[in-house]
Amino acid sequence: MATVATPLIEAEGLSISFNGSAALSGVDFDVAAGEIHALVGENGAGKSSLMKILGGLYTPDAGSIRVRGEATRLVSVNDAALAGVAIIHQELNLVDTLSAVDNIFLGKELRTRFGFPDRRAMHAAATKVLAQLGFRVPPSALVGTLRVGEKQLVEIAKALLADARVLIMDEPTSALSDTETQALLTLTRDLRERGMGIVLISHRLGEVFAVADRVTVLRDGRRIATLQMPQVESSAALVSMMIGKDFAPPERSEAEAPRERACALDVCNLTLWNAARALVADVSFAVQEGEVFGISGLLGAGKTEILEAIFGVSPYRRDGEIRAAGHAHAFDSPDRAAAAGLAFVTEDRKKDGLVLDQSLEANLLLPSLSRAPGFPFYRRGKLHAWADAQAHASNVKHRSLAQDASTLSGGNQQKLIIGKWLMTKPRLLLLDEPTRGVDVAAKAEIYRQILAAAREGVTVIVASSEIDELMLLGDRILVMCEGRARGILPREQFSVDALVRMASP
Repeated sequence: MATVATPLIEAEGLSISFNGSAALSGVDFDVAAGEIHALVGENGAGKSSLMKILGGLYTPDAGSIRVRGEATRLVSVNDAALAGVAIIHQELNLVDTLSAVDNIFLGKELRTRFGFPDRRAMHAAATKVLAQLGFRVPPSALVGTLRVGEKQLVEIAKALLADARVLIMDEPTSALSDTETQALLTLTRDLRERGMGIVLISHRLGEVFAVADRVTVLRDGRRIATLQMPQVESSAALVSMMIGKDFAPPERSEAEAPRERACALDVCNLTLWNAARALVADVSFAVQEGEVFGISGLLGAGKTEILEAIFGVSPYRRDGEIRAAGHAHAFDSPDRAAAAGLAFVTEDRKKDGLVLDQSLEANLLLPSLSRAPGFPFYRRGKLHAWADAQAHASNVKHRSLAQDASTLSGGNQQKLIIGKWLMTKPRLLLLDEPTRGVDVAAKAEIYRQILAAAREGVTVIVASSEIDELMLLGDRILVMCEGRARGILPREQFSVDALVRMASP
């Protein structure tokens, strides 16, 4: 347990508003040397706003900040860096056209005694810290070629090499598998032992209980409580404080497991090639109608590539056969896949899932206009009512259907994406990291939507880095390792140990 000492950084009475809406109201927060202080709350509770103030990205409307006991104004990222504060952002801040090494040292390059960039030293330092995080790609690889989880590791390495005294970690494990997550949590404990102050923002409450010394709960921009971790009874109690009412976690009844049904999807000897090698090699599986089928594996195991191939958006050369409803399909566009009754929720909601500068209504209607009432002669009022009904069915918290999708919190953006695809009445729903960066309450709502869709006969395939998620939702789980299938576990054989062991090289 961390000892009481002068905080490395201390905020008092912080308030900030955007467009007349309060994001923070009189919030106090601090972190001491050798402490991990968790910050939890629903999406939109004010966590990121608080951290961006401490990181010099936002200037508060009211309140004060002290660094090691001295009053300080943090009005820029440079001010925060000079004060010893570094942030690992949830929304990745990397340059796709630069390598991982160049991103890590961008703006703070190591130099030789003659003043030239010391590329050998930078490569060695980046390789060392990335290896600690389980990064499996050459550090010289362009960031634009990396998956979301791999980019997240680069962002983490970038912050670790900033020589900070306070490290703010905003959802650092949201795109990592359980194995990579454990490596990061081990490193976090090591940093605490070295005297660093860690602020951990995470929707994965198991991580909070595993490493945090204290936890602060935010709700609607206000601090609800700051507690020592032994004072917190359970994850459910913590969520109840976050949402302001009793929380019951979702449960999967064994009665929901599908009986023997027709085959909805048959993947036979699927192999995907890039210019150099097979990224997915000889993978076969079949999925029944109404089944929730999970795909597990470490970063780079091939989970996303399989879903992309099924939906017809894979950039790689494909061998093997994919049969849906008994017919061979080789979709070459998302339009054809959607017309055949497929839906795909991608892992990167901002890049691939939403048109951020368009309204909620436009995003909801985009994939299903051809199914709209009265097609091809639209009646504006009916379209609006149709979209409004889905927004409420998906419990998307919003002011108006006219507001841009970019104004929603991450959890509500994710519910919006799933809702827009459910409007298409799909036969096969593909979900890639469906709860990445989503708070516990929103996650529970998404789980209920997935299980409800399966009960109505929709076939669901979920690729996820969260083993607990797959064990809750799945009827069976395919385990991938370095592009190959290691086996398929039925529900009665699910265990964390078995899944981790099968996914490990």
